[in-house]
Amino acid sequence: MRHYKTLAHILIDKLIAETDQPAKVEIEAGNYYEIADADILNGEENLTDHWWFDVHGEHCLFKNLITNQVLEVSLGDKESVGNLDPYFFYNFLQTTDNVKHLIKYFDNPFADMLNLFEELERQNKMVHIGGVQFRLR
Repeated sequence: MRHYKTLAHILIDKLIAETDQPAKVEIEAGNYYEIADADILNGEENLTDHWWFDVHGEHCLFKNLITNQVLEVSLGDKESVGNLDPYFFYNFLQTTDNVKHLIKYFDNPFADMLNLFEELERQNKMVHIGGVQFRLR
């Protein structure tokens, strides 16, 4: 979960730095909901290190075109980048080489992951943000 959060912040910073964001001042002030599906500054089709991205609604989907690793990031503010959604987190586990072995513990990807998040909340290790969004303490 910490690896997810760290990578999410790296990718959002990369997106902000490498694209022509119309609301760059607001975004740099922490208003990540202003992030748009903007053009890449260097004229390339993808971000550096082979990351493709798609900003849609309250999320940004990142996919590494070499490793096929995927990471769906919540947009809102800097803190919400580390929010975890059960289904999105399962997809991250499934596509991340050094942790994909963990998916064997989840027969029903969404429900089982949500149960894990709720148990971690009961143990005071996660915070329920709303809906199915959770965050590490």
